[in-house]
Amino acid sequence: MSFLLKRACILCALVSSPVFAGPLPDEHAPIGVMGDHTHKQGEWMFSYRYMAMDMDGNREGTSRLSQNEVLLSGQGVYAVSPSEMTMEMHMLGAMYAPTDQYTLMMMVPWLSNEMDHVTAMGGAFTTQSSDLGDISVSVLVPFASWESSAWQLGLSLPTGNLDQRDTTPLGRTLLPYPMQIGTGTYDLLLGYNFNRSLGKSSIGGQVKGRFPLGENDEHYAVGNRFEFSVWYAKRLGDFSLSLRTQYQYLDNYRGADPRYQLPLANNLIPTVDPDLRGVERLDVGLGVNWAHSSGLRLAVEYSLPAYQDLDGPQLEVDSAVTFGVQFSPTRRH
Repeated sequence: MSFLLKRACILCALVSSPVFAGPLPDEHAPIGVMGDHTHKQGEWMFSYRYMAMDMDGNREGTSRLSQNEVLLSGQGVYAVSPSEMTMEMHMLGAMYAPTDQYTLMMMVPWLSNEMDHVTAMGGAFTTQSSDLGDISVSVLVPFASWESSAWQLGLSLPTGNLDQRDTTPLGRTLLPYPMQIGTGTYDLLLGYNFNRSLGKSSIGGQVKGRFPLGENDEHYAVGNRFEFSVWYAKRLGDFSLSLRTQYQYLDNYRGADPRYQLPLANNLIPTVDPDLRGVERLDVGLGVNWAHSSGLRLAVEYSLPAYQDLDGPQLEVDSAVTFGVQFSPTRRH
């Protein structure tokens, strides 16, 4: 009896002692969501994400437009129209918790854009831009009234370039708003997120806002941005499958870059119009997440738009994919 009692006491001690264990695959949000969790004191995490978005064809409101409806050679008013665009982003992230009450986060993006155009004269050309984007720093504060929930307060820094140029039929010229890399402003970042376990599944949500603080040196500010996501994940061993819906609302720009004054006045191309940047979109994404006991996590998410309402003519989104790697060997469970 004493032998069994000793073994039981040892087992209880092991179970009650704090241990380092591997993460659950649905412990984090789908990889398309950032800033979704906090850490305990001394924990850290590094991450890498690759995001690509394909845009094809123009839309005004909820209706698709043909090139004939955009160009002045048909029913439209513009000499040039964008036809396709690919936006890619490489994002490096780091999180560290100096205390249980605060988790610090930094995100460093590198952006690459490519846009195809057609002209009213029947020509075609492509422009490209790439550079370091706007770096952001944030603090996440746990909210005790709900499991795995936190507030986010952050600042986006104007480290991205606003003078992207490339060769066009008019020579080497300043590229329009969608091809610029940065915002040129300090932006306030606000958010709240939660992720709750339901046994072998989980649910979560996130609300985020981005608000420019003033205008940039070119006398304009990118519009306010609002995002709301909800997701459900089902755990299957070391894997989990997720379903996420995301609503996005982007305001038109405030002010206007004077460098676009001439092409704007002559209806050269719609992408230089600050009043044609507004977006309202609902996306649906499917994700796969894998977690290893070492603290390594791999994830991918593919999303499609279910609804788009654009202040156009403006290129509509066709699809987006996000792939990510996260590593947190110090995470305690």
